[in-house]
Amino acid sequence: MKTEKSDKVVMAQVHAPNKKVGWGVYVISAFLILLYLLPIYVMLNQSFRYITDLTPRLYLPEKWTFDNYIQAFHDPNLLNGFKNSIVYVAEVCALEVFLGGLAAYGLARSGGKVSSALRTFNICVMMIPSLSLLVGTYSLMVKFHMINKIWALSLQTAAIGMAGTMFFYTSFIVSIPKDLDQAAAIDGAGILRTFFQIILPQLKPVTVTRLIMIAVGTWNNYAMPTYLLTNTNKATVILTVRKAFYTAYGSVQNVPLACAECAVALAPVILLYLLLQKYIIEGQLDSVSK
Repeated sequence: MKTEKSDKVVMAQVHAPNKKVGWGVYVISAFLILLYLLPIYVMLNQSFRYITDLTPRLYLPEKWTFDNYIQAFHDPNLLNGFKNSIVYVAEVCALEVFLGGLAAYGLARSGGKVSSALRTFNICVMMIPSLSLLVGTYSLMVKFHMINKIWALSLQTAAIGMAGTMFFYTSFIVSIPKDLDQAAAIDGAGILRTFFQIILPQLKPVTVTRLIMIAVGTWNNYAMPTYLLTNTNKATVILTVRKAFYTAYGSVQNVPLACAECAVALAPVILLYLLLQKYIIEGQLDSVSK
């Protein structure tokens, strides 16, 4: 009995969190946070200035103004970019979760060397940089007349991210007992019904985590839309913001207005993190425990 108690005490001490953190850790953490927030501070600082304000970018504006944000919200190009980006993100999220989840379910539930080989191949596909596929992808989409079409860009983006989605789902589905599938089959449920009504509800944390990763990556996607969306009416919000930084208003470039449009474009991503951060943390903790 004493040996068992001593073993439990030792294990508790080993797994107990270290509460003694040196001051150096806090200093480094604060420095990294400030370094990360510096570009955001400069962007917001510039967005509240008049175009004639030439004080250094780290200084506060001489006179504050909201005119840049008012003008940004009345910019039809920015509003059109928001609409295109929302459609783009929604299509990519739906494709990846639906198709990637089903494919991962099949890989996780089927055993044997073929399934193992496919999972290894899926990991290898994740290692391929997306930009290395740019020339081939562009040539293929031109051949099939898929340029300047949001749905075509959504298919291309979902295809690139499918490997990562399958990897996430497969790792979690493996930990779910197969008894649930067998019980659902006895009740007459098919594969689709079993997945969407039994398996998918248990994957809520990882689904939300993956959805946020997909949405943020798609919203900020710049390289592929630059080549595949050459029509201004089809431009995403990132392309609209990029154009604002390179467009001259009169004889002087309006940097404050461009910064205001950039801040408006970042707002949905920040709100998404704030609203769903609880599920992100749950998904990360679940992945660590597994």
